[in-house]
Amino acid sequence: RALYLAGLAQHLSSSSEVGTLRYSCLHGNRLRPVLLLTPPGKDSSFTVRVHACPPPGFFKPNRFHPQRNNVRTEWYTGVQSSSDPPTPHYNSSVLGDLLPRAHLQFLSAVSSQCSAFTDGVALLKVWLHQRQLDQVGSLLGFLASMLVAYLLTTHRISNNMTAYQLLRNSLNFLASTDLTVNGISLAKDPDSSAPSLAEFHSAFQVVFVDPSGHLNMCSDMTACTYKQLQHEASLSMQFWDEPTVDGFHCLLMTPKPMIRTSDHVFQLCDLVKLQSTCKKQNLLNDLMDLSGNYIQAALPFVLSLLQQGLGQRIHLLTHSLAPDLEWSVESEAPKYKAQPPLSFGLLLKPELASCILEKGPAADNPKAVEFRQLWGSRSELRRFQDGSITEAVLWEGESMCQRRLVPQQIVTYLLQLHADIPEASVRHIGGIDDVVKTGSEVPTTGEEESLVVVQAYDDLSRKLWNLEGLPLSITAVQGAHPALRYTQVFPPRPLKVDYSFFDKEKISRSLIPKEGKPCPAYITPITVICHMEGSGKWPHDRLAIRHIRAAFHIRLAELLKKQHNYTCRACPSHLDVWKEGLAFRIQVAYHREPQVLRESVTPEGLLLVRDNEEAQQLEMATIHKPLLTSTLHGLQQEHSCFGAVCRLAKRWLAAQLFSDDITEDTADLLVASLFLQPAPFTPPGSPQVGFLRFLHLLCSFEWRNNPLIVNLNNELTAADYTEIKNGFMASRESLPVMFIATPKDKKSSMWTKRAPTVQMLQRVMTVAAESLKVLERQLMDGKQLQDVRVVMRPPLDAYDVLIHLNPKQVPLLSQAVDPPPVNFSRGITAQSAAQSGGSLPVIDYNPVFLYLSELREAFGDLALFFCDPYGGTVIAVLWKPKAFAPAPFKTSQVSARTVKVTSNEAKTLPNVEAILEDFRVLGKDLVKSVEAKMDKWSF
Repeated sequence: RALYLAGLAQHLSSSSEVGTLRYSCLHGNRLRPVLLLTPPGKDSSFTVRVHACPPPGFFKPNRFHPQRNNVRTEWYTGVQSSSDPPTPHYNSSVLGDLLPRAHLQFLSAVSSQCSAFTDGVALLKVWLHQRQLDQVGSLLGFLASMLVAYLLTTHRISNNMTAYQLLRNSLNFLASTDLTVNGISLAKDPDSSAPSLAEFHSAFQVVFVDPSGHLNMCSDMTACTYKQLQHEASLSMQFWDEPTVDGFHCLLMTPKPMIRTSDHVFQLCDLVKLQSTCKKQNLLNDLMDLSGNYIQAALPFVLSLLQQGLGQRIHLLTHSLAPDLEWSVESEAPKYKAQPPLSFGLLLKPELASCILEKGPAADNPKAVEFRQLWGSRSELRRFQDGSITEAVLWEGESMCQRRLVPQQIVTYLLQLHADIPEASVRHIGGIDDVVKTGSEVPTTGEEESLVVVQAYDDLSRKLWNLEGLPLSITAVQGAHPALRYTQVFPPRPLKVDYSFFDKEKISRSLIPKEGKPCPAYITPITVICHMEGSGKWPHDRLAIRHIRAAFHIRLAELLKKQHNYTCRACPSHLDVWKEGLAFRIQVAYHREPQVLRESVTPEGLLLVRDNEEAQQLEMATIHKPLLTSTLHGLQQEHSCFGAVCRLAKRWLAAQLFSDDITEDTADLLVASLFLQPAPFTPPGSPQVGFLRFLHLLCSFEWRNNPLIVNLNNELTAADYTEIKNGFMASRESLPVMFIATPKDKKSSMWTKRAPTVQMLQRVMTVAAESLKVLERQLMDGKQLQDVRVVMRPPLDAYDVLIHLNPKQVPLLSQAVDPPPVNFSRGITAQSAAQSGGSLPVIDYNPVFLYLSELREAFGDLALFFCDPYGGTVIAVLWKPKAFAPAPFKTSQVSARTVKVTSNEAKTLPNVEAILEDFRVLGKDLVKSVEAKMDKWSF
């Protein structure tokens, strides 16, 4: 076959009607070469694939029975052998060359009986393509056609069905039929020499026999690939029947690459190492059967080994499929080792995947020998608290980050022990987990830090409930801070004060740094809402209510100091409590205050009730945020990686200078939607896959035409979905550009009412699309170093002015994506168990935030200001084009403007030089320099 095609290529190479000539292999099989022809010039939009096939009747099919040998051991090895093993895969490759005409005639006959056959197969092919299952070793387009033909000939589907019904029934069949156990056959009356299904099962992992009864069309499919097909089909059927899911879009329009589908991915980069696997496991017979393809020979053993080792930790083990290689007719065929890395995907069971203990059988159990053989020296006898003595394997996992990588430890250990594949040849892709902390002094993960905060909050909450001496009882204590729902990018840590850093004369009042010292460390106040009981004692005047709340803050401070020795500072709007190195900000709330703020009395004495900004903000702070915090805390308990995905997503938003447009609450809701409505995926099982899906959601969701519905606590019904969508379409022009609906907010999207704008959302979508492309390419390319920070460095060349800040005055400098080396202290050190009491440090003081606020207040009509809140040392400025249009002279509007007189008419324009100087003056000692990119200015 190869010789024939080589002669044909030599003949065609001199023809002016032929452009390029290349070789390829049918289904990746080196024994089935194909010649590829493309036309000359620019008209190369199609390729002609030339197959060389023997004439009908050239071989007798029974010669290629799966239990017969057609590759002699002596010929292959040069060593005499008394017996030759069966060569079922080699036999199938030859049979495949004999039957294409018969298969084509069979499909033509079946399709002529069903008008929707072509469209139904096309839909099935699209479904397979979106899941990367239409490749070699899976359900190729030809197999998809044969599957639909089988369903038609066995009357499982009707000739009168529509294409959509054919797809549904095909997926239902795949989901409910296990071809690894019960194979199927298209042969109606096979001859007596045809193998039985049992004989096919003894030679192949998946069985689907062609109409002749001699060829297993799934001979090169592994059981893992078929299990993936079953899983995807079953998942699709669930979403198909779900009334709240857009089935067509999620099944046929959403791509599911491995990197975005599997929770963990790892690659075998040095494929030549699989030769050692074949040698160690004595796979000579498989090598003969597969014509020396050591990758395909070793793959079933590697899959079986990993399936056995990972066991209950995973739902599914998948692997990449061999690509169809192409090469010029002038060059040698590429070696097997030149193929791309072999990728494996793990779909984890989150509740079991991170367990550090692998408990085996009892010491006297016969299965203990198998357990020791599998785990080698890692297996040891251990006594447990219930008195049992069993074999067990203990993996490293002090922190949550390490425990998430237990599957990686298992994979690398087993491959080295049983397959002779060194750890250096295994590239793990699944470690994106709070890696944004690289370079800072923080060694733990966000879950563990958040847990410390939650425990301290629970203790404070109990003590508030049990306080004695309050005039009114407390009805509810609710947390309203991202750290209490495990989503704060950098959760507060227990801190210890270094008093030598501060001015001794002022320590008695508050901790003020000495002259010339850097800005003190930023201490995050953890907001706690304390609801007081309703009573007739409460006044009905807004000012009087504020005074009563201030009095409660003072009383709470006195009681907490007296009964628990907490350092407190009461303010009219809140009470700061220093507890175990953490700062809690308690705000007393009265449930009728928002209503009071909405009420006003006209001069005629009429009572008006009108919504206003102040009432909305108070409701947001005291009702909606605590409720959201409680709900998302529950989601974290259900999905352990929810918080980590939120932290990565918000760190990316902040690093790209979008944190003012996509707020913390909005980002948390976006991530929550990935867990609550994951279609067509399963809920993320690792921070990495969740982060990639977050980027995909941002850049691919049609915000203009659809609301994003986040079904918190599963409270929304199908009727609610319809109501939300209808209301959205009816009022689209008046609604926010990013509309997020929740069970408590179906109509207004209060979380995105103020931001983002249309322009900023478009910018976020563009940057998210580029970040996703760069990150996925980096993760899957074995030649590139894995570093998530590459997508967290913003393109600053898009801005008009850059204000560079003095690093010493940036209190969160250590949280930067690329933190600079520092040799100074900020007077605060982290510790695991800080004590309460002592002087209260400065809380919630960040000069960068204050400077930004002043800039926006003074120049918000002229420019937009952007900054990374987590240690960013640059404030990016973007001029508003409309602000630089000449405006008529008005004495009330000359701030930061200069007057130009033309044709007896006075116009004003922004005074850019004065504005830049004001930037410096406002930020004295904080601003290091102001960089104006005048080449970008167009006014």
